[in-house]
Amino acid sequence: MLCRLFLFLLGLLHLHLCDSWLGLVQAQQTFFPAAVPLAVRTPTFNCWLQTGNGSNPMTSWPTFWNNQHILGWAGYIKVDGQPWHWLGAPIPGNASTWLSTQITPTRTIITVQAGPMQLNVTFLSPVEPSDWSKQSFPFSYVYIDGKATDNQPHSIQLYSDISGEWVTNSLATPIQWSSSTVGSTSYHQVRSTAASSTFTDVAEDSVAYHAISTEQPNLVSVIGTDQALRAQFTANGASISLTSDLAGQFGNVRGSDGKFPVLAHAVNLGTVQTISSVAWAVGVVRDPITTFMNVTRRGYYWSQYATIDDAISAFVDDFPAARTRAIALDEQILRAATAVSQNYADLVSLATRQAMAGMDITLSTLPDGTWNFSDVKIFMKDVGNSQRVNPTETIYGALPALMYLNASFTGALLEPLLEYQSSATYTNQFAASDLGLGYPAVPGDPSSDTLFAVENSGNMLILALAHARSSGDGSLIGRYYPLLKQWADYLSNNSLIPAQQSPADSREANLGQTHGNITNLALKGIIAVQAMAEMSQIKGEAADAQKYGATAGSLAQSWMSMTMASSQLLWTYDESGSYGLMYNLLADKLLQLNLFPAAVYTAESTSLSTLSTNLPPFGYALSSESSGNTRSDWTLFTAATAPDNATRNSLISTVHAKASSNASAGTFPTLYNTQTGVGPGAGISPNGFASPAQGAMFSLLALAVPNKTVIIPPSAVGSSAPGNTTAAGSHSSNAGAIAGGVVGGLAAVLLLVGLAFFLRHRRRRSDADGEMAAPQPYDGAPNMAQMFDAPNESATSPTSGSGAEAVHVPPSRGPTVNAFSAKAAAMRGSVLRTANSEPISLPSSQPGSSHLPSVSGTSVSRGTNDENLRSEMVRLRQEVEQLRAAQVPQEAPPLYE
Repeated sequence: MLCRLFLFLLGLLHLHLCDSWLGLVQAQQTFFPAAVPLAVRTPTFNCWLQTGNGSNPMTSWPTFWNNQHILGWAGYIKVDGQPWHWLGAPIPGNASTWLSTQITPTRTIITVQAGPMQLNVTFLSPVEPSDWSKQSFPFSYVYIDGKATDNQPHSIQLYSDISGEWVTNSLATPIQWSSSTVGSTSYHQVRSTAASSTFTDVAEDSVAYHAISTEQPNLVSVIGTDQALRAQFTANGASISLTSDLAGQFGNVRGSDGKFPVLAHAVNLGTVQTISSVAWAVGVVRDPITTFMNVTRRGYYWSQYATIDDAISAFVDDFPAARTRAIALDEQILRAATAVSQNYADLVSLATRQAMAGMDITLSTLPDGTWNFSDVKIFMKDVGNSQRVNPTETIYGALPALMYLNASFTGALLEPLLEYQSSATYTNQFAASDLGLGYPAVPGDPSSDTLFAVENSGNMLILALAHARSSGDGSLIGRYYPLLKQWADYLSNNSLIPAQQSPADSREANLGQTHGNITNLALKGIIAVQAMAEMSQIKGEAADAQKYGATAGSLAQSWMSMTMASSQLLWTYDESGSYGLMYNLLADKLLQLNLFPAAVYTAESTSLSTLSTNLPPFGYALSSESSGNTRSDWTLFTAATAPDNATRNSLISTVHAKASSNASAGTFPTLYNTQTGVGPGAGISPNGFASPAQGAMFSLLALAVPNKTVIIPPSAVGSSAPGNTTAAGSHSSNAGAIAGGVVGGLAAVLLLVGLAFFLRHRRRRSDADGEMAAPQPYDGAPNMAQMFDAPNESATSPTSGSGAEAVHVPPSRGPTVNAFSAKAAAMRGSVLRTANSEPISLPSSQPGSSHLPSVSGTSVSRGTNDENLRSEMVRLRQEVEQLRAAQVPQEAPPLYE
């Protein structure tokens, strides 16, 4: 009891300090995006507030990410009977006075003045990478804290409502609404009565929810028209008396009388001097998410809840804990990002929710109706550009955020791409661009067009190795090795001279890039061949590793001889004076391949330094052929490769200048002109609005993510093209990626402990004979200030209970940490990423594994001792698999307490 009381008091102190810090930051606001995220969780639950130059945020309606569709959401406060609205542009009522906006990775805090009350209106979109049930649940919070600036008590009432505009793009759509009370939660819901799974942006097959805790004082929940309920709330002095004017539960989004049915909750706080976190929850649910390979797929969160009532009630009840986790994650990310610069921290803050909201995390079911936890797949929409599903270049752009937050996201995104291309439907020798056009449909993309063959094949190989290295899960390599090898063969023959092939950037006409022989594209293909050499080594295919390593080395030498003109890099072969952002170099650094020497990075920096003497206001053009247009994601990729701080900071500052410029509208777009800051507007595709590729803002942080010992489960070896089976235990490597591979039974644990002792004894004998000791994992956080030469900054990791999320397993699966796997990384000589400092340590439960490591490490050459260990480990691995096979299958993950 005393321990709990201590933690409670510590939490109060924590929140007080955070509030004080926020107040200081708000007073010094220098970051003014054209739009700020309000409720941003999925491609179809993506609400923003436009804050363009000359506009008043307090008289603007929230909009969908595309800035073409209003999402009806109004908020009021009454102070001593005087109404003020803090969200939307409702009538009647006065607009609150906007004071500041603070953006963190998980929250947008808008500070306003409503008469004598100052309010912090906080929009919290949880980012829960360590709990996929929570991360996949498409709900968000808004909560209000406040204080009287005259230090006097006042009569306070609060109100919030949403309209049917959340579930359809048309005001004429017929809708149905209802209300429920479950446990300590009251909620309303609205849906279209003509639901359709075919839509462009706003989901026409969704249900919108508005919820609140019944423990709020003097709660009134009602559904009525906007004109009736808002007028009643604002007119009734210091009391609340709301009465519905609707007959029945059916109508249109906007009636023939011009009125909108709205779902409202109001509370009466009485006479108070402060307001303490009055919270509402808003959500937009689609069920099912999609169908893939003839299998229906639903949101991962359904595995935790029997009904939507249970899910909503749990979300509302979890608000205090969710807020604490969000603050802890914000602090962790911002501590690391501000060690680079405040500009960089701003970019990471604005990008985090956007990157995570591009994804739907899904599960399938087994024939008996139970959840198949070994079949987790994530589907990403190409938000802001097209209806494409899992576009390889967008996943590539988002990779830094995925690596930093939870590398297993990358594997679950790649899984459906690999499965589809291993099927009989796909016959090309190169990788596909995506899973087809028409989100949320996932038809696959069998196109035989080679225009993007190098681009996509390179993306897939780089992503596959990045996933394995940063998660420790080698199941995709084991299961799809023949397919990965096929793409590597294609790249070996086509990367150096890509002829008339184009990078994905050519999809955006403003960027040009439609000509052949772009050196940055060749660079990607060459790095991908080296990535294949590493994956071959991981799998124990020594001949393949040697072949691809030699090929990549030869191609790299040829590339350098043709690209390095003087001390700079050419963007196009044989075109002197051509230049550009050689952003694909980041893959060489992220994967720790060291394929290209420092001279290449210096040459790129020299090119950019030359340009910086006459730099446009919004930075560096993508290339000399892009007509002054650029992309923010590739600019940050390039910044992370810069060998000097001057170049790095210059690249960051230009993207910050655009992100902080509200002179032109746009939801943190990737695409814009470096001279004007203007990009394609709303309704023009592509425009890069709200693209998950902005996960690239994490590029510098991702450099500090440590490599893991890569483990290939025996069940994944030699089982390519598995398809989507329905047998229990299918896709077992997915379970490994998510749950960390829980070791079943004491016998397996004892076996692993015994093997760890044996290997440690053997390694010590080898060390005594003169071998260099393998590097040991470092358990502390790196000094990010030292890593990036930022003065007077330090990054110390919060305690392990802080809820910070850069882990690689959703803990709801309850992984048992395998003590052997951590020790094996050191004993077997795995080279861990150091990034000029110790690898960043993020408080989490590390992924365990029921599988002994196969061949891991990062070098193509290996010692004889490791070869001997490999054969011993293969034998012991088989014994462990037999033990696991005898265990009872795991039950569904427990509910989060």
